[in-house]
Amino acid sequence: MSYDGIKSESFPQQGADGRTTLWMGDLEPWINENFIRNLWSQMGEQVNVNMILDTSSGSNAGYCFVEFTSPAAATKALSLNGTPMPFTNRVFKLNRAQGDSEYSIFVGNLGPEVTEFALVSLFYSRFPSFKSAKIMTDPITGRSLCYGFVRFSHESDQQRALTEMQGVHCRTRPMRISIATPRKRGPGVADNAGPGMDMPGPAGMYPPMAGPPILFPGVPQPMNQFTDPNNTTVFVGGLSGYVTEDELRSSFQGFGEITHVNILPGRGCGFVHFVQRRAAEMAINQMQGYPIGNSPGSSSI
Repeated sequence: MSYDGIKSESFPQQGADGRTTLWMGDLEPWINENFIRNLWSQMGEQVNVNMILDTSSGSNAGYCFVEFTSPAAATKALSLNGTPMPFTNRVFKLNRAQGDSEYSIFVGNLGPEVTEFALVSLFYSRFPSFKSAKIMTDPITGRSLCYGFVRFSHESDQQRALTEMQGVHCRTRPMRISIATPRKRGPGVADNAGPGMDMPGPAGMYPPMAGPPILFPGVPQPMNQFTDPNNTTVFVGGLSGYVTEDELRSSFQGFGEITHVNILPGRGCGFVHFVQRRAAEMAINQMQGYPIGNSPGSSSI
């Protein structure tokens, strides 16, 4: 499959010895995928871009994911972090899209007018290891549910945010900050699978219904149907019985083209089938622990 003339198949599978995808943040609202591709092209880099959109405005949510042709190219690009971004009034804000450690906070009491871009703008300049922000929305109306999550690479920034951002106003309301607790892993979950997170309160991880082990990209595994790079299916557990297939699709469609979605009635789980594996990997990294509808879903490939 081509991606605006760039064959995605030419991009290598991310592995344990290097990562090829960077998070790119602090984007001005007018920036789109074409701009990001052209920007890196002028610096000699061929990239794929996954722009995350703000559902309320239709513009970018302040960040995107940029996939390079090799780990070396991604590392070289990362060295531009903090330098002026050509053709904009911003500097490059770059970070690894994946990491062994992730530390998250729950952000509540947000006003309905607060966008992900506003949340990103509030946190990124104060916390060097800021990775991403997500505001949860009603999948039918698109309206904000008035809470979200912020992720960091370093625990020190998470801990600082818990105290320094408690009660700080985001637009019209003081934020209510608490820790987003890691999920307890079920049997067969790899140790370095990456922490999920819940809203404050107890919750569990649902194991896959069909019995396969929960495997994650970047971990050496024997080749089979679940580690095959052609496997593009994401398992989502812990779903409420009220979650619909359309709602599940809308929660994941920002990561790439989806062929179909199915929910197993009465089983509390479903599957999202992507066209490309890299889209499935990004979905796992960014959606692990995020509530879907009113459910703290858990995703794995």
